[in-house]
Amino acid sequence: MQNQHRQLAAILFTDIVGYTAMMQQDEQNAVAVTKRYTSVLKQLVSSHGGEILNDYGDGCLCSFSSATGAVHCAIEIQEQLRSEPKVPLRIGVHVGEILFDEGKIFGDGVNVTSRIQSLGQANTILFSKEVFDKLKNQPDFKPVSLGNFEFKNVDEPMEVFALANDGLTVPKKEEISGKLKEVKKKATQKKWIVIALALIVVIFSGFFIAKALNHKNGFKGDRSVVILPFDNYTNDPAEGSLIDGITDEITTQLAKIADMKVIGRTSAVFFKKSKTPLDQIATVLGVSAYLEGSVQKAGDKIHINAQLIDANTQEHIWANSYNRDLKDIFSMQSEVSQEIARQLHAKLTDEEKDKINKKPTDNIEAYKFYTKGRLFADRRTSAGFDSAEANYNKALELDPNYALAYAGLADLYIVNLKGLSQKEAIPIAKDFATKALTLDAALSEALTSLGFTQCAYDYNWAKSKITLKKAIQYNANYSRAYLFYGNLLQYTGENPRAGIDELKKGLSFDPLSGNLNYVLGRNYYFAHNYDSAYEQLKKTLALSPTFHLAQGNLVFVLLAQKKYAEALHALESLDTATVYKRLYNKATTQSYVHAVSGDKVLAKSELEKSITKYQDQSPYNIAQVYVALGDYAKALDWLEQAYQVRDVWMYVLNVDPVFDPVRNEPRFKTLLKKMNL
Repeated sequence: MQNQHRQLAAILFTDIVGYTAMMQQDEQNAVAVTKRYTSVLKQLVSSHGGEILNDYGDGCLCSFSSATGAVHCAIEIQEQLRSEPKVPLRIGVHVGEILFDEGKIFGDGVNVTSRIQSLGQANTILFSKEVFDKLKNQPDFKPVSLGNFEFKNVDEPMEVFALANDGLTVPKKEEISGKLKEVKKKATQKKWIVIALALIVVIFSGFFIAKALNHKNGFKGDRSVVILPFDNYTNDPAEGSLIDGITDEITTQLAKIADMKVIGRTSAVFFKKSKTPLDQIATVLGVSAYLEGSVQKAGDKIHINAQLIDANTQEHIWANSYNRDLKDIFSMQSEVSQEIARQLHAKLTDEEKDKINKKPTDNIEAYKFYTKGRLFADRRTSAGFDSAEANYNKALELDPNYALAYAGLADLYIVNLKGLSQKEAIPIAKDFATKALTLDAALSEALTSLGFTQCAYDYNWAKSKITLKKAIQYNANYSRAYLFYGNLLQYTGENPRAGIDELKKGLSFDPLSGNLNYVLGRNYYFAHNYDSAYEQLKKTLALSPTFHLAQGNLVFVLLAQKKYAEALHALESLDTATVYKRLYNKATTQSYVHAVSGDKVLAKSELEKSITKYQDQSPYNIAQVYVALGDYAKALDWLEQAYQVRDVWMYVLNVDPVFDPVRNEPRFKTLLKKMNL
């Protein structure tokens, strides 16, 4: 082909270790780390005569004319990135062919380098025997062999070396993991040889017996599974959201089967590029099986490898490869979902099969924009909101009947990271959810969003209960539906204990979700179970140390426990720049801390000053301070304002311990009556 050529090169792959977790824990720090990494990489690759072929954001593919030039560059990169802000980078180097085809980059050399790099840890430089042969007589380099490794999709074992120059880390072989083939013990191999021979005998003995044995599945675990993020073998960062979308879609399809427990995407993505052993991941997530795989896209063709593993035995339950046109991606995802259900012995109703086979859209480009939008929405930032909204709208321009895109927009305006008031945001969310349901009446995502607006804005708790129960009926694995349904049962006082149980059930489907963990901690607080609230919020902050909502609620829990000094210390963690500042405004929260801990003069003075900045505060939060000050009349004045503007916190008024002192006040009872409580 005219636009295709090959080039022999020294290939260098970089990857920031633990980047996904870094983004979830401290996005600002992750951005600073990425900027420093990018700056250093561009400068040094250029100065060593190299070229950056692909930039993946948290990693790069580079080429050099010589192996020594590539390794010299790698040493300088690691040397600079050891100073603050440190960048935990691993580097792999190999000599091989690169295939350039119409702007895309392929080749075994690229894949091998990626696998070598995957074995590394922070501050390591690993390389192949081909590179070692070019360095071994040069005193500047101190290579050590790590031994032979069998990589996925590489025929022969490869010897891998680490650079042991001063300052660099040499990984211990027993700690190494990465893109390796599963090595089976000899006993296991013998076992399968015996089984294979036995099957041959059976085949010759009788066709029907053989057929029966062939379909026997030894899986004995419960029907619980996680779809781990697939490896991206497509050397194009623009396709990253499509690859993530494939695993998300398989998760979504499986979740429609009531007879299965399917872990949500938030918890699965937590382990993207993780080196945590797979059996440990399964234990953390509480599943008996996991699906892993890889995706490679070339033009309008897509190749997918998938394998289902028994988490208890680490043996393959099922594996398959798919070569399809991109336009057939939805049917392929449906096939994989139904095969997983079959292999795990799940009951699949005809109605569920119809749901799984239903295409969300016929427009692949619209699907790509939707998956990008969902990834941006997961960031839970103002900038992420804008990008998600833009991508959802592009999806709808291409397919105006794309129900999931409308549901995505509804979710954005419910989380409301754009700084809108509730009176502005929630009606927009309600309109989008309603539009989605006119296109797909059984869409759990849209039902859940609509159910939230009905109780948190309309205060129509009865209608909300019906809507949320439908959402759970149509998708028994949708954690967000359990969250809002549990909230409703607790906040109305209908069945507080069942409310917390429903939320725990939702958490079992997405155990690493920062938001679900936070809400459980918050709801323990509303149930006056302060010790459990404290433990749960601490667990949340261990998962996401800068989660403002968990930080803010922890302050209230500590005050309820009369741990005033610790509450003041926790208050210092509140970030005044966060998009959630209206929910836990630092100035108002500080006034509340002073009032509860006994310094009411200071609390009142600070509150009166901060009220001049009302646009950054919640009238509900101001009412809380006045309760602590003992000025119940003013507290009720602010609560009535909170009702008028539909302050989001009014949703929890019926159970908030702060307002226990005014529950018998006639104005308070009137307010609850207005809210149908």
